[in-house]
Amino acid sequence: MPMRRFRHHAAHIGAAVGAVALLAGCNLSSAGAAGVGPAVTITQPAVPAALLAVLAGPAPWPSLATLVSSTARPREDLRILQAGTPVTTVVASDSPAPAKIILPGQPLAPTGGQTAYQAAQYDKRLTAWRAQRATDTRAAAEQTRQRTSAWVSALRIAQHIAALADTHGDEGSLAAEGAVAASAMTGLQQDTGDTFANRRVIVLYPDDLNGTLPAGELNGDEVITVTQDLPTAAAASAAQAELLAAGAAQAAVVGPEVTAAQLAALVSADLGQGGGTDTVSTPVLFENNSAALDAKAVSQLTRLVPELRGPGVTVVIDGYASTLGTAQANYVLSYQRASNVASFFEENGLPDSSLIIVGHGATDSFGMGSPDANRRVLVVTEKTAAVS
Repeated sequence: MPMRRFRHHAAHIGAAVGAVALLAGCNLSSAGAAGVGPAVTITQPAVPAALLAVLAGPAPWPSLATLVSSTARPREDLRILQAGTPVTTVVASDSPAPAKIILPGQPLAPTGGQTAYQAAQYDKRLTAWRAQRATDTRAAAEQTRQRTSAWVSALRIAQHIAALADTHGDEGSLAAEGAVAASAMTGLQQDTGDTFANRRVIVLYPDDLNGTLPAGELNGDEVITVTQDLPTAAAASAAQAELLAAGAAQAAVVGPEVTAAQLAALVSADLGQGGGTDTVSTPVLFENNSAALDAKAVSQLTRLVPELRGPGVTVVIDGYASTLGTAQANYVLSYQRASNVASFFEENGLPDSSLIIVGHGATDSFGMGSPDANRRVLVVTEKTAAVS
């Protein structure tokens, strides 16, 4: 090779080596050189959570195993118990933490005396680093999903439940299951230092809605009660009142018509309070101490119907009442308001399987100074993925 050509080739090799050094994040001593920042940990945020289910027998419906699978999250403390004497622990397990991927630090911009070439190389490194961060973020999410799915599969929830015997007497009542849940949740909080104080969900599968729960027994928990028989509006609202009087932060009572996907939506979306929802309708207001739909309410609901007919849409109908009157009367009234809205939707072609009714009484306030703002129903729509 002629000497001139060799020198030209060597110059290219030197430039390539310099570029590789910069891309590797080396700190160069020459003017305009740039290093990298601290390494970045890619992971999903995960708030510690507790999901506690109490059942009376071997066949809760919808499938509890499906519910756990579709709502499982990292850093979740799962407990499934059977009410009775003694209480039986069916499943007790903690889900794995989110996956972590360590990404080398972000390239730092060159400082002082950098050439146009160095600035261009920095832009390329930064673009490549951002692309890698996006790739690692997706990879961490997928690894977390796979870990959580494998955890649920290994629990063999359906098999454990199928092996249970039925409870006897009133051990499967709402009061009995509520007591079991309250005791277990207190134990979990003591064991963990209450690290999941803001995310505690209890799902009860009682044989009936009988019994009285002591005041303060359910200290800030979100409680969903799935009945085996379709309750009347009065029975459902009375059970809600019991749960809230016992200290539940939110309470919902649903019948056997609720689907697995709807139940999962309630667990994941803070009992229909707007967490992670797609749409919240214009509030439908009511006269004082009335659950009747007036002409304006009918007009509002009629306009809403087409939006609720899409595939995979679950409609959570939240009823409220003003602070006037007793707590019991307010729960009954709020449930009746939501029930009347549900009946209107059914009359206009929406399947009852897509509707969930929740009465909140006067537990949430929408307006200051006037009780009128709380005499309403909010219709919250959730688009849920199919649950097998």
